[in-house]
Amino acid sequence: MQVTDEQMDIILFSKSSFIIGRSGTGKTTILTMKLFQNEESFRIASEGIYAAESSRVRDVQVLDDSEENEPTVLRQLFVTVSPKLCYAVKQHVSHLTSIACKGNSSTDVNLDDADVTSEFRDIPDTFVDILHKNYPLVVTFDKFLMMLDGTLGDSFFERFPEARGLSYGSHMSSRSVALQTFLRSKKVTFERFCSLYWPHFNSNLTKKLDASRVFTEIISHIKGGLQAGESSDGKLSYEGYSLLSESCASTLTKEKREIVYNLFQAYEKMKTERGEFDMGDLVNDLHYRLSNEKYEGDQMDFIYIDEVQDLSMRQISLFKYICQNVDEGFVFAGDTAQTIARGIDFRFQDIRSLFYNEFLSNRTTEKREKGVVSEIFQLKQNFRTHAGVLELAQSVIEILYCYFAHSIDVLEPETSLISGEAPVLLESGNDENAIVTIFCGNGGGTGGEIVGFGAEQVILVRDDCAKTEICEYVGKQALVLTLVECKGLEFQDVLLYNFFGTSPMKDQWRVIYGYMKEKNLVDEKGCHSFPSFSEARHNVLCSELKQLYVAITRTRQRLWICENREELSKPMFDYWKRRGLVQLRKLDDSVAQAMRVASNPQEWRERGKKLYYENNFVMATMCFERAGDKMWEILARASGIRTSAEQMRGTNPEAASGYLREAAAMFESIGKLEPAASCYCDLGEYQRAGRIYLDMCGQADAAAECFTLAGCYSDAAEAYAKGDQFSNCLSVCKKGKLFDKGMQYIEHWKEHANVQNKELELIKQDLLETCALDYHKRKDPKSMMKFVRAFCSMETKRVFLRSVGCLDELSLLEEESGNFVEAAELVRSWGDVLKEADLLEKVGQYKDATLLILWYVFYSSLWGNGSTGWPLKQFAQKEQLCKKAKSLSEKVSENFYGFVCRELRILSDQQISLPELKKHLQASQEHESLRGEIVSIRKILDAHLKLNSSKYDWEDELPVDLKKHAENKIFWNRVSVRTLVFYWNMWKDNVMDIFQSLESVDSEERNEHFEFCLDYFGVKKQCVNGNMVYLLVSKDVDWLRNGGHKDLHVDGKRLTFDSRQLVVAIRLYWQLELVSVGIKVLETLETLNKLMSQGSAFRKSTCLLYIFEVSKFLLDCCHLNLTYSNRKTLENFLGMTQTYFDLAFPLDWRCSISGDFVSLKETDLSVNLLEEIINFNVKGNITYWTIGRVMMTCLGSRKPLSLYDKILTGLQWNPFWKSFVVNFWNGCSKDVYVALQNALQDTFRANWRLPGYISPHSFVYLLDRLFFMVSFSSRIFFTTRSSFVEWFTHPHLASTPSTTFSEPDFSFFVGIVHEILYNQVDTVAWIQKSDINPKFYHPVLVLKLVMILCLICLKEPDCSQVLLDLLFGRNNIGYLLPKEFLNDLIRRKKGRYLNLIAYVVADAFINVDDPLLIVSMENGISRIYAPCALFVDLSRSREEIMSILFPNKNTHSGWTSNKVGIEVSSSNASPDANFNVNSVDGCKGELLMNWEVMDIISEVINGETGEIQSSFSDATTIKKELDKIVHALATALENAKTCAGEDATLLREVRCAFDELKLLCCWFDISGYEVGHLVFTRDETNSLQQVVEGLQSRRPMIDDLLKQSGMSEEPQKVVSESRNTSVEEETANEDGNDDNSQVPESVPRKQMSGGNTEEAGSFLGFFMPSAKTLKKYPYAYFLSK
Repeated sequence: MQVTDEQMDIILFSKSSFIIGRSGTGKTTILTMKLFQNEESFRIASEGIYAAESSRVRDVQVLDDSEENEPTVLRQLFVTVSPKLCYAVKQHVSHLTSIACKGNSSTDVNLDDADVTSEFRDIPDTFVDILHKNYPLVVTFDKFLMMLDGTLGDSFFERFPEARGLSYGSHMSSRSVALQTFLRSKKVTFERFCSLYWPHFNSNLTKKLDASRVFTEIISHIKGGLQAGESSDGKLSYEGYSLLSESCASTLTKEKREIVYNLFQAYEKMKTERGEFDMGDLVNDLHYRLSNEKYEGDQMDFIYIDEVQDLSMRQISLFKYICQNVDEGFVFAGDTAQTIARGIDFRFQDIRSLFYNEFLSNRTTEKREKGVVSEIFQLKQNFRTHAGVLELAQSVIEILYCYFAHSIDVLEPETSLISGEAPVLLESGNDENAIVTIFCGNGGGTGGEIVGFGAEQVILVRDDCAKTEICEYVGKQALVLTLVECKGLEFQDVLLYNFFGTSPMKDQWRVIYGYMKEKNLVDEKGCHSFPSFSEARHNVLCSELKQLYVAITRTRQRLWICENREELSKPMFDYWKRRGLVQLRKLDDSVAQAMRVASNPQEWRERGKKLYYENNFVMATMCFERAGDKMWEILARASGIRTSAEQMRGTNPEAASGYLREAAAMFESIGKLEPAASCYCDLGEYQRAGRIYLDMCGQADAAAECFTLAGCYSDAAEAYAKGDQFSNCLSVCKKGKLFDKGMQYIEHWKEHANVQNKELELIKQDLLETCALDYHKRKDPKSMMKFVRAFCSMETKRVFLRSVGCLDELSLLEEESGNFVEAAELVRSWGDVLKEADLLEKVGQYKDATLLILWYVFYSSLWGNGSTGWPLKQFAQKEQLCKKAKSLSEKVSENFYGFVCRELRILSDQQISLPELKKHLQASQEHESLRGEIVSIRKILDAHLKLNSSKYDWEDELPVDLKKHAENKIFWNRVSVRTLVFYWNMWKDNVMDIFQSLESVDSEERNEHFEFCLDYFGVKKQCVNGNMVYLLVSKDVDWLRNGGHKDLHVDGKRLTFDSRQLVVAIRLYWQLELVSVGIKVLETLETLNKLMSQGSAFRKSTCLLYIFEVSKFLLDCCHLNLTYSNRKTLENFLGMTQTYFDLAFPLDWRCSISGDFVSLKETDLSVNLLEEIINFNVKGNITYWTIGRVMMTCLGSRKPLSLYDKILTGLQWNPFWKSFVVNFWNGCSKDVYVALQNALQDTFRANWRLPGYISPHSFVYLLDRLFFMVSFSSRIFFTTRSSFVEWFTHPHLASTPSTTFSEPDFSFFVGIVHEILYNQVDTVAWIQKSDINPKFYHPVLVLKLVMILCLICLKEPDCSQVLLDLLFGRNNIGYLLPKEFLNDLIRRKKGRYLNLIAYVVADAFINVDDPLLIVSMENGISRIYAPCALFVDLSRSREEIMSILFPNKNTHSGWTSNKVGIEVSSSNASPDANFNVNSVDGCKGELLMNWEVMDIISEVINGETGEIQSSFSDATTIKKELDKIVHALATALENAKTCAGEDATLLREVRCAFDELKLLCCWFDISGYEVGHLVFTRDETNSLQQVVEGLQSRRPMIDDLLKQSGMSEEPQKVVSESRNTSVEEETANEDGNDDNSQVPESVPRKQMSGGNTEEAGSFLGFFMPSAKTLKKYPYAYFLSK
């Protein structure tokens, strides 16, 4: 064969190289010659001739095994995609070898054998130990993949059951019938992708892209690109694929790539569901195995890859594993201009990059330095096409260079020595059909005779749709191919028809004018409007130009281009015309006649074969018809029918089966038996296929496999026996359960193969064991045991069953023999609890069996069915096992039966009421069942967490005994915040005990909590070989996967831990559980706290305190290893509790003064939280603002002793506050007062405008504390209840000072208060600067300071002028005060004096909910008259004083509750709190009311005009009667509280009457007065009359209630009066003078009859509280008595 100098240079080039050339440049010829040249050089070198040249051939070792004297061989591999090309190359190499060796010069390549793949039958499916005669290997790429797959152990196809067929332990053969059938039905090609996948994708996605582009992106880039190899699964991630849009080689936008990737994911999912695969899956699997396994196959010396553009990068990359001769051993040839293969897209530059990055990377450093790969070789001379066609093709390539340089390799223009006419542009009228004109004579009339093209002529169209349309015109008179079908073929003449008219570019071809303009090819006279080129908008132009290039280069001589829409083709036509590359011809009969060329039958036959090998069976059939070759015609037709069947198998199985049957019959009719058999295999008719293989083809292996697949095991065994395949024969016998037949074969081979008797026994045993083992692998223990029982001895049975891990079956054998104890020990060894219980039951050990079942129910309820632990759940056998446990326990004892029933109830997954859970908990504690105790506690806790927050009871009192309180609540099926935290603490304490128990697991002492953990996790302590291990009885549990699977020891069926590993797993679980439950508790508390956003301070504080308790515990717990997320969550909860400061020290001080809230503040929890707040405040620099909050906490709670040093250090900058802290901590009362005054004075004089200044809230609080300290200078002093409570309830403050202060100077307080109140603008600014709402706080601040001034005025009356000036002066603050409060203060105002006295201040203070408190430091109380004030004697006990401070606390109930969001009115809660329960006259039955007293009162008040007087006797009588009525009505109201369905209106009206009756009692109370008559003014008379009339109007309702209450069987309890009847005397000064200026208040004597009744009456009117006041504060009058 002659080659050009250009080709010879490449052939002789010794390094690895890349050869690129367009169609017809001889690429395949060069590869073939290069292979042959190396073969010849090696042959000559191996024979010892020109040995020096052998070093040029290769650097690899020449095989020369002197012991076996094996011939040496050069391992060369030629790979291409096309089977036809592969066959032709192999024939060509054989021909060249024949010429070289024998001188035979025949050049014919015989393609008469229709099955060119039969040439691969002598090539094994592996690269291991390939026979020398098989070299050089010339294979298709598919065969290469199968060989590589066969080299690497388990085949890729083993994962597909349909592909496995029968391998019998050996590697799967590529010629396996099952595998070949699988490949035909399950391999996803482009055609299969279009027909079975594309229609099922989301139409919104597919409408924006074509199937070809999507398939190309999937195969070439997502699964086959360079970057795909960097992913662990060989597939690009979405992010990685999206990044490709940023590369210069991308023609897809990021948005379209997203669509492609979504389609890829849908494709992968559908492919997996269908059990199919594509080439990318196989290639990725090979890469994975090659990177993880050692390649054991032959190393190639040279590899030649032709048409490399048809392979993806990942496919090419596979060759690096089988050839280490990187410097010289690789030759790649192809043409990226022809890359129109479906699924392939790349450039030669990509291949070169791949070679450097992956092939050279496998070499050592030293060798890599030599690995310099040459530049790309270009073949410029074309041997197929003449210059005119080449120039036209080059014009297309140049546009690609301009617009899509990234998609094609830039080459020099091709040359040709062949002459020919320029391509022709055929012009036809718009009304003419060009095809009809060409193929019908005389203008193409409808009746004209059709004249066809020859075998070397073709019509090229875009796609199958256009092909079908043209075929309707030309019939069988011309070859019609699509652009994809024509690739690889060449013709003398080509008619390219309507390429532009069917282009998806449509009028976008006008973009070519832009290119022409750049090249100065646009006619200036013509005005062409054209779009500017945009790669994103015109990316389809790239593939269009490549397809146009392929179409143009299919011709060797003539090229005609014909279009039916001039406007679409005009841009390209103009381009070609301007360059003078085409000639124009008007299409007429003469031109049509000249186009047609006839062909003889031989030419048609040869063309048909070429089309046949390109799998274009329809056109091939037509060619064979024209040739008159009936055999080839039927063969092509049958192959076409079979292809159609494969395409429709997924969409129309019934029609596909019909086509396959038709094709099989046609194959049989012409003697093509193997294709016929494969058709029957595709139909699933394996028996018929087997008969063809066995009887007609003589292929026993294929026949046996078909028989096996058909279930004809006897026929399969006979087929294998004919081939003396002993192993496969017995395997078929085993598979078909032909065990007798198997024994017959054993006997046969014994006679004919000299098998001895001893060996026969071994074979028999082996057959039995093999059959048993096979059934074991098939998970058929029943059939397995049938053969095991036939073993020769019990020992062989034990050995076999233990070897395969069938301990259950071994246990069954032991049980069958009656060895129950041995069987129980066996199942115990691997932890089969239920089986052990059954066996123990059989030997009468009922108690142990029951306890085992209880344990199984416990841990299975936690971990069964993949559960994640708590809570307890249902599992399949639970009810049955519970019944069995109860049944067995009855056989033990009655007590044991009760215990079992209770435990099972506790372990139930059914909902249990809280009272029942409490009962179970108590019983478990009594019977010391830790499991029952912990489970019950957890269930109670879970009930709290699951309960809607609206179901919680709110408690407004502190319980005395929290445990008893919580148990009572649960007993009544109620929950509250306290019960939630109580049971959390109980559960938490048990978890902490568990952590503690883990520290001593190896101790010999009983470890109860650790034993509970073993039960909880399904673990049993066991001694194995002298070592203590922990056996896991439940194999698939969640806690094992999360924390312990890495440390699990597997010994057959036994799964064990050592103690250290188990402790780690248990600790991890309980750590997670403790944190998880704790956070749930906190979340519940947070929700409840949010619900109380507008609730009482007591309730909100309770929530915050418990949030603090739980979060603080979790954060400080030494057993927890908190994650960052959990720690942040807990810190957020802890931070939430900082708001407790605002509740403990509210802006409005009155909000925190209640008996229970005060008690709450005294708790350790409150003290600890406040100390935590102090600690938080002193972390940074201590400013005045910080000092204020810290000192408020110190004075309002316990001393934070642990923070003393920290606080003192932070106060080094301020000696005044430092001095106070030192004296305060040392307990020096007088020094504390002085130090605090100095510190406050220093603070007040500081610049409040500077950052960090003290807040007014803190300053006023501390000022009030100082004022209270000063008050101790007097024997009797005035204060408010809030100030007294703040001092009295803190142990370090509530002690009578041992040092008597000198008379204080109130000017300090007056000055500061005056300045704050007078300078309102600055005060408001100060409030705002402290981030406090001045609209709310300024009035509160003013009220507090005015109250301090009032208290000072009671000691220093002259100060009232200051107060008066503030109230009515220039900058008066009166408008900020409550109206009633202000009116009370000024009601005795005379001139410049307010004349404030105790009862006036008391009345004013009572109106603002902070009563005046008069404190005596000695026995006895001064006789100061102030009815609305509280009197406290410090000599009394703490309990007595607290009862005075908070007298209306409900004493007859342990706790009061109501649902969240529902407030209970205190006025309706109970009768007057100052009455005690006593029986009244021992009366029973109906309660009565003496209405006559109302008439007496009316007579008294209506007796005279003007002032009304009442004698003592009248008043006393009325008072006694009124008391009786009050007592009776109080009892009735108390009883009515528990009566369901009471009329709300009735109760409301009676309560109003009750308040009015108490008011009447007050009016007629004359105790302590020395007057003979009560004197009433006219206004008072009117008020009394209104009250009496109101009572009489409500008489029916009062009587009804009394009657209802009187029906009780028990004596009624009413409230008796208990009060102090002493009268406060006038207070004298130290000199004994009656100087009113020095006396806080004098009580005027009531006048006798005839005295100055006006003055006395007026005075009485002043001090008598109004009905409104008495109704709101009923205790005010009675405490004053």
